[in-house]
Amino acid sequence: MPRSGRFISAAWLIATLTLGSRILGLLRECIFSYYFSTTELLSAFRIAFMAPNLARRLFGEGALSSAMIPVLTDSLEKDGVEPARRLVGSLLSILAIVLVALILIVEAVISIWRNIRDDAALELAAILMPYLGLICMVAIVSSVLHVRGHFATPAAVPMILNLGLIGAILFAAMDANASSLQLMYAACGGVLVAGAIQLLAVSVALRAKYFSPIFGGAWRDPQIRRVGTLMGPMVLGLAAVQINSLVDYLIAYWYVSIDGQRGGPAILGYAQYLYQLPLGVFGIAIATAIFPVLAQRASANDRSGVAETFARGIRLSLFLALPASVGLLFVAHPLVATLYERGKFDAADTQRVAMTLFFYAIGVGGYFAQHILVRTFYALQDSKTPARVSLVMVGVNFAMNMALVFVMEERGLALATAVCGLTQAAWLARRLAILLPEISWRPIIAGVLRLLWATTLMAGVLAALTWHPAARSLYSGSTLLELVVLVAGGVTTYVIAGKVLRINELRSVLY
Repeated sequence: MPRSGRFISAAWLIATLTLGSRILGLLRECIFSYYFSTTELLSAFRIAFMAPNLARRLFGEGALSSAMIPVLTDSLEKDGVEPARRLVGSLLSILAIVLVALILIVEAVISIWRNIRDDAALELAAILMPYLGLICMVAIVSSVLHVRGHFATPAAVPMILNLGLIGAILFAAMDANASSLQLMYAACGGVLVAGAIQLLAVSVALRAKYFSPIFGGAWRDPQIRRVGTLMGPMVLGLAAVQINSLVDYLIAYWYVSIDGQRGGPAILGYAQYLYQLPLGVFGIAIATAIFPVLAQRASANDRSGVAETFARGIRLSLFLALPASVGLLFVAHPLVATLYERGKFDAADTQRVAMTLFFYAIGVGGYFAQHILVRTFYALQDSKTPARVSLVMVGVNFAMNMALVFVMEERGLALATAVCGLTQAAWLARRLAILLPEISWRPIIAGVLRLLWATTLMAGVLAALTWHPAARSLYSGSTLLELVVLVAGGVTTYVIAGKVLRINELRSVLY
């Protein structure tokens, strides 16, 4: 298990491997844009794919793994390896039973619903439902690997899903007469095959760590009850987050129309992937690496150590989040045009996706901070506070969605998400200050102020490169050149400002 002083190196390992997956994911989105653009069929796929994602968050890498990691860490520290392996075997057995039952129930409900009123989203959801079970098992085994200090395989397995999707679509597209629907069926098949390979990969890695689960353990083990007790409120909190995403997509599906097609979820998906790129590569990497350290410190009742680890994690997260947020505001249009505008994806699609990305980008700092804040609560075995906050934010997000969608369409949904993300992060920080008074907030605030100065300087340079006539003439209509100049100018300015302002996190990143 990584010591607190080594979580940054673990985070960079995860980030490096995740970057490979994200690049493949970006290629996947480019292929989606080429073959499907912002059509209703792609919107249906995005909604259908949310079912496995929701289950993964609740039963996989979300509630169950977040509840399991502190308990499993404690079991390893106090009881040894064999009881911990029995705990893992019992949890996997229970999860398998729950997932099989859930899949059968959902398939039955979809079948009944389709007989009443059929829809492409329902059809694709029925095809993809087995992936729900596969990805949840992958997520749990990956969390066990995290506890054992192995981060490489879990960070690499998402590549398999992207490769499966890309390969399936391109293979089907070799038939020049293949319809969009046939390409989508191929994509669903690629998802299912990839899920099976992902589960095999993490299982082999766990065996290589000599930590294979011991099945047939006592399900009445008090540790199982501890996991269940912690998981209950987490399910509510994480369900709230996923309900927000699902509601966004459903509202977009019902109320956003593009040339008579329900293209709202397609637009949201393209924009979400781009704003989640820095979050997925850096934000989640830091949170994933820091969680076992937080859990270890909490298990040892080292509250000062938890506070110190949290402070380092939140500062590093915001060091990356603030420039990412401002940078996305300026590069939204050239980024979308460069990546997506080809095939069936035209300039009008670029404009809509870019503006949606602009509003999502406002909340990037909140998205980053939430991952560190929530994991600190979980490490302290307080899962109720994040759940309560999340449930309240569901209502706020829904109200803002309904108020803004008729005025701003998909842009209003993105703005609501950003505002709620920032509000939730601020609220969680306030609650954590009460729960963990050992946190020294003054150095954190001082560090954030330096980050804001550096980010402001970067914004000034990006504004000049965006709007100055000389800069505009340099690009000569090349969105790729504009994107390269803006990214290079922004990164260079931020690094120089970081050196001048002596931002400690800069050294953690560069050296």
